[in-house]
Amino acid sequence: MFKGYIIEQLIRERKVKKADVYRYADIQKATLDNIIKGTNVPNCNTLEKIADFFNASIDIFFERDKNDNTMYNGNVIKQLLLDKKVTNKELLRYLGTEANASLAQIVNGNPTVKRLEKVADFFGVSMDVFFEREKPFKAYPSAHGDNEQQYKEKIELLERLLEEKDKRILLLEQMNQLVNSTESRTDLGQTI
Repeated sequence: MFKGYIIEQLIRERKVKKADVYRYADIQKATLDNIIKGTNVPNCNTLEKIADFFNASIDIFFERDKNDNTMYNGNVIKQLLLDKKVTNKELLRYLGTEANASLAQIVNGNPTVKRLEKVADFFGVSMDVFFEREKPFKAYPSAHGDNEQQYKEKIELLERLLEEKDKRILLLEQMNQLVNSTESRTDLGQTI
């Protein structure tokens, strides 16, 4: 099932502006807000643009395994039908419709991700199987210009900070023990 809240998580993690996302996806702010809340399910074109913005797999929005393909290609469904030796009617029955026009709409049109997710479940494949792109994902520059090297440097810095924090905690614990032992000797009438 599509999980729009992941978009909000990505916005926070990547430190980008929500306005950049909805402009890039060519949708209104209210539409993006409704997608994030889960009251609106995006169509494939919109979802692809959002995934492209974050340089992420489409499956991330379904909490599925990631692949690196995009650009909706409904003909993959026809190929899966042939490969798995499944009839159109079986797929349509699974989707809850038996009209052949419905399959044509899914294959040739711009289905909602909700419908496409059911197709992926039927075939037992990743959502990304239905998306192809001639060019690889491009990184969308964030407001801070972060890149992979900067992330690695930040991680290293955070690891060093954690080590330093642990050392300071150990030192404070030792000082606390020393103070406690001094107080207990003083209470016993001993002086240092």
